[in-house]
Amino acid sequence: MSNAVNTVKSAATIIAKTSAAMLADKLQFIKSIDKETGFPGDVNGFDKGDTLTISKPARFIPTSTADLTSNLQDVVEEKTTITLSNQTNVGVNFTSKEIATDLDLKKWMKRIAEPAMSSIAQTIESTALLQMVNKVYNQTGTAGSTVFDTNQMLSARTILKKTLVPYDDKLFTLFESTAMQSAVNARKGLFQKSDAIAKQYQSGYMGTADGFNYMENNLVPVHTRGTQAATGAVVTTTISGEGVATMNVTGTSGGTLLVGDTFTIANVFMVHPITKVVTTTLQQFVVTANNTAVSTAYTGVTFSPAIYTSASNGLQNVNSFPQTSAAIIFTGAASSSLFQELSYHPSAFRFASVPLMLPSGADMAAQETVNGITVRVWQDSIILTDKKVMRFDVLWGITAVRPEWACRVTA
Repeated sequence: MSNAVNTVKSAATIIAKTSAAMLADKLQFIKSIDKETGFPGDVNGFDKGDTLTISKPARFIPTSTADLTSNLQDVVEEKTTITLSNQTNVGVNFTSKEIATDLDLKKWMKRIAEPAMSSIAQTIESTALLQMVNKVYNQTGTAGSTVFDTNQMLSARTILKKTLVPYDDKLFTLFESTAMQSAVNARKGLFQKSDAIAKQYQSGYMGTADGFNYMENNLVPVHTRGTQAATGAVVTTTISGEGVATMNVTGTSGGTLLVGDTFTIANVFMVHPITKVVTTTLQQFVVTANNTAVSTAYTGVTFSPAIYTSASNGLQNVNSFPQTSAAIIFTGAASSSLFQELSYHPSAFRFASVPLMLPSGADMAAQETVNGITVRVWQDSIILTDKKVMRFDVLWGITAVRPEWACRVTA
């Protein structure tokens, strides 16, 4: 006979810990990226909308002189924030009778908690992927193509390597199923160990190739371009000022630029992140706020990354500011919808899942953290309806710490 669950409090702890473990296991993209950890479990929680400040490693320019007097560099440690803007939850009707014994609790976890965690996982993944793809400005691929191209993936790898992504065999690519089908078909049996080839046939995954660990994910977003044509827009005034991230642009009257649209600007080239040598690759940018043209002008178009020239020393990312009449080229045809497969290093993004307020005096309340994922379980009575309700909550946020270590692969 199953042992009785001793107290409601112990049941809450078991449910919270098991649910957190289930959720951590069901997340794929989130599992593969960096986590912000170290939040004490005994504090009475964060609120939705709170922000966490995190630091990026400082960048320096090496010199070759013995005397450093004239070459001392200020420590410019970039910072960014994670806004805890997402509270994902599921509520269920629940009675204490359903967890009266250990056996009942195990059955309930399988029947109720696991599907709830699966739904929460998919919601978190889809929301996080959309938010992060819209922050990534590196892009490669042929717009509108769903055919796998090895050179396309090598191009993505080249872009990441030129940004000094770590050499640690931790590059990932997420493919939606159509792209994965094309990839497996194009690469079946090539340059793989026998066990990897077997996995291709058994599960449809391509595994590791081209320097990437390929994973299938049907939550990668589809980006719909604004109505502004790919060509024809130009910068209307010369941009100046270190760290500038806005500009005025000509456009079609009533045309739109949408968050996530990527573009290049004539004669604005990437520089090597350390040596600052100018490369032959145009710097890519991404629109960070929707903008509609009035007459034939977009005013205050915001974009990322912010522009830094040689005057900013270690922060320099381009050879020069955009000049008046410099041509702007957008990726993809106006109004086109493009799958955004995503290649990235785990440190491109950082995810935080934090403790929520833990109510006192509730029938049941607990929260637990497993592998950086915190789940709160809270049950209480509704006196007006004579019911008990349990809710599972996850408070989380995500940010792009090193967006240059990610690349969108357009299809």
